[in-house]
Amino acid sequence: MNLEQALKIDSQKAQSQIVDFMRSTLKERDIEGLVILYKDCIESLINCKLAAQTIGWENVKLIVPRGRFSTDTTTRSSDLQIIKKHLEISNDNLILVNIQQAVTAINNLTFEKSKTAYGSTTLGTNPLYNYNLSYYLLRGMTHSEIEETTFTAPSRRPKTDREIYHQKTIAHYKSKIRLHMLLGYLVAESENKSFLGSVNKTEWLLGLFTKFGTYHAADFLPLANLYRTQTVQFGEFLGLGEYLRTKKRETPTSYKYLFDLTYQEVDRVLIRLETGMTIDNIHKETSISKTSIEKIVKNHAGSNYARCVPLIPKLN
Repeated sequence: MNLEQALKIDSQKAQSQIVDFMRSTLKERDIEGLVILYKDCIESLINCKLAAQTIGWENVKLIVPRGRFSTDTTTRSSDLQIIKKHLEISNDNLILVNIQQAVTAINNLTFEKSKTAYGSTTLGTNPLYNYNLSYYLLRGMTHSEIEETTFTAPSRRPKTDREIYHQKTIAHYKSKIRLHMLLGYLVAESENKSFLGSVNKTEWLLGLFTKFGTYHAADFLPLANLYRTQTVQFGEFLGLGEYLRTKKRETPTSYKYLFDLTYQEVDRVLIRLETGMTIDNIHKETSISKTSIEKIVKNHAGSNYARCVPLIPKLN
């Protein structure tokens, strides 16, 4: 089998299979709609289009967090411009949130007013917990190390003050991601909907997601069988080519930082790993450096825990 050709997909067939699977599952479970958490990425936009094809735009709810690391209105305005340009979703089906609203909604389950059911956004409010500050402190502290490619993530048993600080900051950031997941399920379960996660196969195999976070803990992972390379092809097919061409970074920062590879190169390694090829053979066939291949192998093996359900001991 030509593995280079295997990274090319029949987008029409993939679309039909995904939509048919979700539609039949929703019908079987008597679910009336779908909920997606927006992030500025091709995966969440594709999920929105697939959800609309499955059940119609009127039955799709899109949660828009207040920027990943920022609470300024510029980030929110940019997100909404992208959504309005590429999606046909109505304002009534957009839920704009920040951390404070997520906590409020979870603590105060009152749904008397439909438009404020989950804490309708007031653009001037601040998050209850300043996870954003923690992230900026982390980024500022490590910026020079990242530029010099000397940054290393904290070990599982941090010893230095720096490692302990980083570990706590990363935990705070992951907590923020999980809070948005809780809000997603609050909306979904209170309105008889299912929650979609936006992880692709490359991220899934490399553990580039937060366990039990917004792109892992979901009812459906529609794109988890498509490598990043295939996801981009799929996005082009669905009319998102202009969005892809306006992205500042063609390759996600994490791929360059972790492996010093483009997403296409990462996928060329992963598809061969899945067939059982050795590092030496992958290197010979692709000319990708052994160091980068070894890092991918290590990331894949080390993130297996994140892809597993909670561990259950076997009893005789």
